[in-house]
Amino acid sequence: MPKKTNDLSFLDIVLNADAETIQQALEARRRIDSLLAEREQAYKAIAALEEEIESVVGESGVFPFPEPPLPVAGYNSNGPANRKKVPGKETSCTQSYQAR
Repeated sequence: MPKKTNDLSFLDIVLNADAETIQQALEARRRIDSLLAEREQAYKAIAALEEEIESVVGESGVFPFPEPPLPVAGYNSNGPANRKKVPGKETSCTQSYQAR
């Protein structure tokens, strides 16, 4: 179970923290950065899947994608998310669809 900590200011950390505490904070930050990069890759994979579904349907924005099955931080259920187009990998499904 994590220890209960008080809020620390930058000065508290720099002037009062021991090297082990600073090292633990750095390692935690590195782990968080790694997890955020993994999260971004997962979102790119989801966007590519949704784009492939839209290519099967034949029109963008027509398919009613359900909300995520699990809670997702920052997900706004008030309307469709503004997704950036992610260049997708050409698959046999998309290639055969584009050939039509």
